Amino acid sequence: MGWFGRKRPSEEEDIRVARADARVADKAALTILLEALPEAGELGAQLSNRFFARAWDKATNRDYWVVSDGTRATCFTLTGLNLKQAAAVRVRWDALTGQLALTERVLGELVSAETRTTVQVVSYVRSEQADAVESAGMLRSA
Repeated sequence: MGWFGRKRPSEEEDIRVARADARVADKAALTILLEALPEAGELGAQLSNRFFARAWDKATNRDYWVVSDGTRATCFTLTGLNLKQAAAVRVRWDALTGQLALTERVLGELVSAETRTTVQVVSYVRSEQADAVESAGMLRSA
């Protein structure tokens, strides 16, 4: 039963919210965006429409949030959380649905509120022309 207990991450653990974007029409960038996700092949076909899904990867302890407007696909990856914390972040987001846009910053704040610790936020933009990394920010819980 201890596995389900609330585990406060140690200072060494890297709690991160990463955002990666790709245009749906850019097959190479989309492949890179999806390569780490479970069931990537089936997922890619659905991104040409409005889409939102979340998946917990037990093997890596990562929570993936994928959203598409039919033109651009975004994958948010939450790392450094246990299953209970990831579920709590989902509940916090579901309570805010329709009130805020889903961004890495908003997710970082939700994760920080849940874990009561600093969260690193990183954005990756994939395109046909270049890969860019937006400077990482740190969010600290209040």
